[in-house]
Amino acid sequence: MANTPPPIKHVVVMMFENRSFDSMLGFLYKDSNNKSPLGHPFEGLTGKESNPDSNGVNHKVFPIVNNNKYAYYMPKKDPGEGFANTNFQLFGAGAPPYPSGIAPNQGFVRDFESSIDNAPLEQKEKAASPPPTVSKPDSEGSGSDGDYEHRSYSDDSYSRHSYSDGSDSDYHSDDYKKWYKSSPPTGGLKVVPDFPGTVPRDIMGIYTPEMLPILSGLAKGYAVCDHWYCSAPTETLPNRAFTHMGTSQGYLYDEVHSYSAKSIFTNLTENGHTWGIFGNHGKPYTVAFCMDIPNSPPTGCQVGSFETFEKALTNKTLPTYSFLEPVWRSDGNSQHPNYDVAAGEVYLQQIYNAVKSSDYWEDTLLIITYDEHGGCYDHITPPDNAVSPPAKSAAFGFDFTRFGVRVPTVLISPWIEAGTVYRPGGPTPLDHTSILATLEKAFGMSPLTDRDKAAPDVADVLTLSTARTDDPIAGVKAPVADSSVKIKPHASQIQQMHAAALTDKHQRETGTPQKTPTFQNGDEASHYVDYWHNKYYGDYND
Repeated sequence: MANTPPPIKHVVVMMFENRSFDSMLGFLYKDSNNKSPLGHPFEGLTGKESNPDSNGVNHKVFPIVNNNKYAYYMPKKDPGEGFANTNFQLFGAGAPPYPSGIAPNQGFVRDFESSIDNAPLEQKEKAASPPPTVSKPDSEGSGSDGDYEHRSYSDDSYSRHSYSDGSDSDYHSDDYKKWYKSSPPTGGLKVVPDFPGTVPRDIMGIYTPEMLPILSGLAKGYAVCDHWYCSAPTETLPNRAFTHMGTSQGYLYDEVHSYSAKSIFTNLTENGHTWGIFGNHGKPYTVAFCMDIPNSPPTGCQVGSFETFEKALTNKTLPTYSFLEPVWRSDGNSQHPNYDVAAGEVYLQQIYNAVKSSDYWEDTLLIITYDEHGGCYDHITPPDNAVSPPAKSAAFGFDFTRFGVRVPTVLISPWIEAGTVYRPGGPTPLDHTSILATLEKAFGMSPLTDRDKAAPDVADVLTLSTARTDDPIAGVKAPVADSSVKIKPHASQIQQMHAAALTDKHQRETGTPQKTPTFQNGDEASHYVDYWHNKYYGDYND
């Protein structure tokens, strides 16, 4: 057995959908006063955190328990997740700084009440000119004192603020009072149907370790990152673009369905390494999302289903880098609000078991993360010392120097000590481009943008001198949601965007205009995706 951890030879990343750190892991170490068994401090919840509604009534965070059929479908409707939503949730306004006297991270309940839809802002973004190139920022970001800011506004920070559930708030200023009484922007079309009985306080619901035994068991059994931020304070596709490319090319909304920047997959190919993209019944969106992925696979590269990933593990053909997707349907396992969270637990256990039981276990780093917070509550204000990639939002002028909201991230390897709460040294926190930085460091590649060049990698989380042989979730069963819950048939938002990306692909390949159809349900969207994916990427093995 080696005396030191071996070099990372394989990296596997699973990225779920739209959950904040607090919503999934905020109570992970609550029973031990937010310290891990190793004594590591953990930036979790105390149970006193609250948010006001539009009447000034405070609603505290509360544990989600399995006492009703919607327990694994919380918060029972899809919260706002775009740039405007996120700014309102964090700052009580369309943009920082927040109005005088208003504590940050106090707009989640109000935003959830209004169900902001970003369609009008998406139209504004579409109408804007292409994002201009901006000058390269200082490589150290905007941090000033060598440590990024941890803002957790507890009852000590605003002593006049009442945290008892249902009480009236003591307004901090006239601006604060006006904010309670004013209306956030409203509008538009909804994709995910609501469940009956949804109330504003639902957004303050927090899953307990008992409710999420797989995610929580892995977080306690290996390493949890309590300051891993999504890369941009907005919704899904820009954050996935940062994950794959280190930039969203200046876009802040999901109206751009595929991106032309150089991806990590091309970077790996150019440096003699292999990659695989797996999931979504063998038709993963990432393939069409990254325009530089070729129609025919480079040698050793794979695109396919989760079963294809399992075969690569057993057949010893695992690529250097594997990126996993969920099933994007409304009855899938993405964990997008308000879909089935328990189904994602089942999938996570399958992924972990597949890697752990393989010959690759000791030289593989498994990273579990989420693309963005999805409007779910988190009590930490994102730092503003991010390094900007060379484009800013044409519609909003945002320069991407502020990170997005924290998301759950767990690092898994037999060389990681159980109970680790992992934070890198230095002023720059972890974000999705840390995946790129880890790959670039491990495999000797140049960074894609200034953002991943500045991002910390996670290689030093491997601290043990001997590989562990235990299994922290041995015998643990994944939860199962109430089967009586029925989601109204519809094509999920990601299904629609995946279909649109394939339409764009067809138009680029042929020059023939084509419009993505309107889908009445997930089956129609799946059939469309299957047809066009097979047409252009059918050469990949599955």
